Amino acid sequence: MKQLLFSFYIFAFACILFSCEDQEEYGIDQADKAFNLRMAPDKNSFDISAGDPEINFTIYSDTRTIDHVDIFVDLVQFGSGGPTPRALLKQIPGNTLGNSPSTTVAIKLSEFVGAVGFTLDDLGGGDLFNIYNEVVMSDGRIYPDTLELGDEQFVNVENSFFTAAGTTSFTSTLAFPVLCPFVTADAVGIYSISRDDLEVAYDPAYQPEVVAGPGPNQVTVVNMLGHPQGYDIIVDVDPATDVATVSSQVGWHSVNFGLPFGEIFVEGGGFYFSCTGFLSLDLDHNLADGRTFGTFRIEFTKE
Repeated sequence: MKQLLFSFYIFAFACILFSCEDQEEYGIDQADKAFNLRMAPDKNSFDISAGDPEINFTIYSDTRTIDHVDIFVDLVQFGSGGPTPRALLKQIPGNTLGNSPSTTVAIKLSEFVGAVGFTLDDLGGGDLFNIYNEVVMSDGRIYPDTLELGDEQFVNVENSFFTAAGTTSFTSTLAFPVLCPFVTADAVGIYSISRDDLEVAYDPAYQPEVVAGPGPNQVTVVNMLGHPQGYDIIVDVDPATDVATVSSQVGWHSVNFGLPFGEIFVEGGGFYFSCTGFLSLDLDHNLADGRTFGTFRIEFTKE
């Protein structure tokens, strides 16, 4: 079953810092053999409820020896084992760079999915696009690569962060999660328990109901785990980010499994994608005296 792969997403930022003495040692003429390039998006996510949204990338560069820039993309679908192969998303001719302070390139969501062999209908909340760039210089050099300045080598593993004219410009890997604003009316309904790592659902075939409230941006999973005592769990959801939060509440009773620990409290969080009817929670299971069973994932899929 789907698994939460957000570790909702680690981003690596790297930069190389040079002192004034280092810059003099390397020399401006030598540094100019490299280039600078920076890409700045105007959005940091895709809202799939908007149909076919686009992101505008503003590209800054004062280097006039770039032949072209290739932008590559891969897709990590929510719960998948890994990214798709990288595919070419867009090629930007070098003659559009360097003649003005910036150049803007608009790329639609349909172009992202088309590049990796999918369609808009294949996307769901929690999917993640990663983009990378590769710069081809007019003399045939291709970056990322190893940049040699003086006797020093700097290996640029991912994207362009290269020294030119005594400055450092960089664009790290950019990531764009696919989100859908949380809508309570879309979330309510009957759900199946599609994952239960602690196996505390009283009946694995039990189907809880999600109802609206009691407050704004809240839903209640009625008798979430199907125990005879009937423990309802209230879930708070941030409508902009789909982040779900469960404050400490009684979730189940250990006596139903022959254990002498009494009522067990649950708390934690995860994501609730109402557009796809999917709730994933990492919950701490705690005894009243503070002892804990640990943190376990439980997932619900709307029928």
